[in-house]
Amino acid sequence: MTDAGGFVALDAAPRLSEQERLLRQLADMLNLPISVFRRRRVDPPAEGPTARECAVILAAFSRIRDPEARRRCLAMVERCADA
Repeated sequence: MTDAGGFVALDAAPRLSEQERLLRQLADMLNLPISVFRRRRVDPPAEGPTARECAVILAAFSRIRDPEARRRCLAMVERCADA
């Protein structure tokens, strides 16, 4: 975020770099370009997940507390990806 002069506040810089790092990790894990998270699309892509779909599945996965359930969930998603 910038102030009125267009400069990033000193305390905001670490948060921005952390956000950037997390976005890059998400993009890499989802095999998506990071630009998906930076701009809104008017029309959804013909193939592949939308940014909203990715966010929804990640949010749901993060709520799974049981390690075995997470393992089963990942296995199911991977099977669907290979189908």
